[in-house]
Amino acid sequence: MAAKATLDNTIGAAFLGLSASCLLTGIAIVQAHLYYRNHPRDWMFQKVAVGVLIALAVLHMAFTLHALYFYLITNFGNPKALRTVIWSFKLEVIFNTIMVVLVQSLYAMRVWKLGNHFSRFWPALVGFIVAGGWGVGILSIANACRQTDFGNLDSMRNVIYATFSTATAVDIIIATAMCYYLNRSRSPFQGTNHKIFLIMRYVLISGFLTSACSLSTLISYATMPYNLVFIGIDFLLPNLYVNSYFAMLNARKYINEREMSGSGPLNIVSGSSFRTDLVNPHSVDGKADGVLYFPYRTVSLSPRDLRRGSQKNMIWSRMYHLNMLRSRL
Repeated sequence: MAAKATLDNTIGAAFLGLSASCLLTGIAIVQAHLYYRNHPRDWMFQKVAVGVLIALAVLHMAFTLHALYFYLITNFGNPKALRTVIWSFKLEVIFNTIMVVLVQSLYAMRVWKLGNHFSRFWPALVGFIVAGGWGVGILSIANACRQTDFGNLDSMRNVIYATFSTATAVDIIIATAMCYYLNRSRSPFQGTNHKIFLIMRYVLISGFLTSACSLSTLISYATMPYNLVFIGIDFLLPNLYVNSYFAMLNARKYINEREMSGSGPLNIVSGSSFRTDLVNPHSVDGKADGVLYFPYRTVSLSPRDLRRGSQKNMIWSRMYHLNMLRSRL
């Protein structure tokens, strides 16, 4: 039996979601400030992407506040007004969708940079899946803009299911692909491998949070389609995406400081052979931006090299894998 719509599970749920969303927006602003302060020499595309995301987050919060002000203050005591889909709510849906698909696209770019050295097919497939997410997002926006009454949300049932199912699936695919290629990027250095596992942990945590929120929204709508609990949860979704991406960028400083302060003996697997050509995966044209890179070189460490302490090869190899991790974060 469908749950009866009340102020608690309609406008009350939306208000709680807005309150949590405002908190996440504040955290995102702090993270953006830390990013610009700690990474002044990062490549320009990344700086622009962070600026666009934080601007979208602020606009998303502003339109959401306007919509809730309309329902709670302007039309206080007017239950009929609660059924109206105001223009600012439609804009909230637009910015919500753009933020989600934009962050997913930035993650897909990272998958491409990580994986195109191994195989171009699977990273390209991830890109096509994310492009499909853009298509679903545009469809969701088009349907939301046509709505004028919350009582007609049932006509968007299939679109709502498709939107949140796609978001959950894309998050899982991106997290799986990034962890797979990070795992394939392991080096003979045990310390470097520890940093790779640390990056994988960040990827899994951020992917779990965003996919769990999308899945919670989907379950809420499936079980309670005639109230607005799912909208309250959905208010959190874009800010979770933005914060997860900013946290990934800011984690570079933490991991680099740990690496610099924790430098010790080189624990290397005997008989390893690997290349030291490096392309910056944050750069579209492969140029270095404030990070030290090395030309192509092949380093082979045999048991004899290790016994003789071939420091030249070790230093080249160590610096290559450290720069690889720094650029991939």
